[in-house]
Amino acid sequence: MILDRVRRGVVDHSPDLICAFDAGGIIQFINDAGLTILGWRRDDVIGHSFIEFLHPDEIDRAVALAMANLEHIQGPRAGAPYRLRCADGSFETLDVGVTVLDGLLVVAGRRMYDHELMDRVLDALTAGLNLAEVVGLLPGFDLWRNPTERCTLRCQDDNGDAIVVGSTLPDLLTGARIDEGSVWARAIAAHDHEDTELDLEAFAEPIRAAASEERLTGCRVRAVPDPRGLAPALITVWTTEAGSPIEAHSYPLAMIGRVLDLVLRYHQSTSALRYAAQHDQLTGLLNRAGFFAAVPPAGSDTPKTVLALDLNGFKPVNDRFGHAAGDEVLREIGRRLRRFAGEDAGGPGALVARLGGDEFVMVLVGSADQRTADRLASAIAEAVAQPIDIGGHSVTVTTSVGLALDAEGHREIDQLLIEADVHLYEAKTRSGGR
Repeated sequence: MILDRVRRGVVDHSPDLICAFDAGGIIQFINDAGLTILGWRRDDVIGHSFIEFLHPDEIDRAVALAMANLEHIQGPRAGAPYRLRCADGSFETLDVGVTVLDGLLVVAGRRMYDHELMDRVLDALTAGLNLAEVVGLLPGFDLWRNPTERCTLRCQDDNGDAIVVGSTLPDLLTGARIDEGSVWARAIAAHDHEDTELDLEAFAEPIRAAASEERLTGCRVRAVPDPRGLAPALITVWTTEAGSPIEAHSYPLAMIGRVLDLVLRYHQSTSALRYAAQHDQLTGLLNRAGFFAAVPPAGSDTPKTVLALDLNGFKPVNDRFGHAAGDEVLREIGRRLRRFAGEDAGGPGALVARLGGDEFVMVLVGSADQRTADRLASAIAEAVAQPIDIGGHSVTVTTSVGLALDAEGHREIDQLLIEADVHLYEAKTRSGGR
């Protein structure tokens, strides 16, 4: 009798779907959780064939599994995903286990949150969402299992700025401050990158006070090395007196760590590919594709000044010293041009690109002032003309510059480049440059 009450209590209070059907496949029982998951009323389910609630693609293997169990060809089976039909016509994927009890086939189905979350993570990655949006999904691997606990994930974006996602907690409780000997420092240093601290007295005073204020009892931390060379990412789970024991977080922490490692590596690879696709391999400047992608489009109402540059005296360097020397000259010219594009230049924002060969272009974004453009062109010409040391030999190249201005921000960049090229070759002709 006691055992029956225990069984009934487990079935009634389980968050998972539990149902039973006879040898004819007719459903004899389903618990409240099962009805909630699928959205059906009890009368819609009891007395109906289980086949009615299966996705058409799942019917054959489900029938084979049911018959094998009812005929005792195989024992209890767990861990297979099945899509079950919901009342609204959609399908819910459950992790289904089966066993035979008193001649009935008992089915237990657990929502596959991990699978769903992983699908969402992969969709987010392939959709090109930013890193913060992708990692924002990961604490869910722990929170759906332990909804009363606090789980945070702390990493950095490509600029080194902090990304903190998950439960809302004071910054100190997410690993923002890593004191020597703290649980975060120990996790980073540990061979398995994980450590636990259940004694609040072991924390520095500000952290201890913040944890006490939140009624937290201890934490478990997993560190994930960042393949980009940044500080390790930190996954922190804080427990409460009424919550799950710290051991309950072992699997989700490991899951988050593995997925985060995948996300960071994928982000690094795609960032590197994106960079390579838009930058000149030799100089590191924007290439043609990156340049056209970066320039504000016509009609954006953004004033622009285009400076087209072509080197004079570059071919003799190649002829005399070889292509390796020519490459070094191009790299040095790229470095000099980049100085005019940085924030230290004191002017408007600028884009610098190598379009090919010894042809470069600079665009002042947000400026179309003739005097500013003339001063910049003169300064660039002076900087380019400074001697370059190539293996102990001093070489000099110069540049001709052509300008085109778009004060209204309405002109296409192709038109501006054509105009700038016309002025460039006029300048070349006047100076006798080649």
